[in-house]
Amino acid sequence: MAVLLSGCVHIDLDTGARGGPKMFHSSASELKGVSAEALLVEADQTVADMVFRTNLIREVAERSRPAVVSVYAQTKTPYRIHLLPIPFLGPGFGVQLPGIGLGSGFFIHPSGYLLTNNHVIERAEKVKVKTQDDVDHEVIIVARDPEYDIALLKVVGEEKKFPVLPMGNSDEVDSGNMVIAVGNPLGLGHTVTSGIISHTGRHLSRITEKEGRQINFIQTDAAINPGSSGGPLITLTGAWVGMNTATATSGEGIGFAVPSSQVREFLDMIRNGSWEPKSGEDRSQTVK
Repeated sequence: MAVLLSGCVHIDLDTGARGGPKMFHSSASELKGVSAEALLVEADQTVADMVFRTNLIREVAERSRPAVVSVYAQTKTPYRIHLLPIPFLGPGFGVQLPGIGLGSGFFIHPSGYLLTNNHVIERAEKVKVKTQDDVDHEVIIVARDPEYDIALLKVVGEEKKFPVLPMGNSDEVDSGNMVIAVGNPLGLGHTVTSGIISHTGRHLSRITEKEGRQINFIQTDAAINPGSSGGPLITLTGAWVGMNTATATSGEGIGFAVPSSQVREFLDMIRNGSWEPKSGEDRSQTVK
């Protein structure tokens, strides 16, 4: 879950039908009919048999971190929150920021398309991301799907190419596969944790009943801390197979990620124009 250093004021710009991505910016129309290659980079291999080496996780993390960003979502109403005690910061501390929500995200295409969780940015008036080189970038919300908790963002006003994480096939992973998670826990910046996939196709009844659609979560024991929401779950080949979205508050070592197969479903709906408005509707709205 994202560490929300803000009180959130809901701004509902959704006019889409239940079950589809909700469009926020006219740039979404530019994606209709494009090939998958125009929106994401595919991994050559999702999983592989390999000899485990001491430095293997470090090598995967070093390759992956440049594509992972910290997400800062500005909302209207601030409030004070007491963060967890952190040894080098003392016995706990409070902060009050002008409506800033914290999360993580990662680039899926060199042109600046990136993913994060919907709950990280859904109430934002303005969103920025910070890359590993400590540079801030303005982004727009292209599309979001509250029910799958996915949001597609894009860096604007820049021509540079960004490092990306290749998308793997979550249908190819299984319990016992080693994975790493990269994120921005508690706003501390890039942090790497590792573990295994504990279960695939996990159904959380409360979420399913509330949202009306079934998410086939990947369960992992890799630590997913507050603020890591939206970060990638990565196999040892360097392919991302899930987007970290939640951790169980009642038990340690239980985290959940939206599988890449369902993220692909979301992206395909955008490319296929499945979100297009009915007569008289306008779903392309700008968040400035």
